[in-house]
Amino acid sequence: MDLANIIILLVLVVVVVQFWRLRSIAEFMVQYSNQYCNKHRLQYISLARTNTSFRFYKGRLDWQLSYQLEFSSDGQLEYAGTIVSHGKHVISVELPPYRIVSDEAGY
Repeated sequence: MDLANIIILLVLVVVVVQFWRLRSIAEFMVQYSNQYCNKHRLQYISLARTNTSFRFYKGRLDWQLSYQLEFSSDGQLEYAGTIVSHGKHVISVELPPYRIVSDEAGY
């Protein structure tokens, strides 16, 4: 095995590991979004990654990911917020103003 093959193999391994890491972060963010919606009495609809970059945050190099969170407060109207994470660390959650349902019948 020559040096070129070793480098190609190493690059392939790094790509696979990073893909696996991104999938792990995505699964974590779906769980986090569900928990966040339950805590704030919101109905979770979906989560979609909108931006992916490799950046430093607090001295640590990792994936910085932006997600669009779709949710409902009353089961009829749909809202879209933004969640930004650095790896599995949530940096911010920004939601638009939404209607708060006061009765127990609505979710």
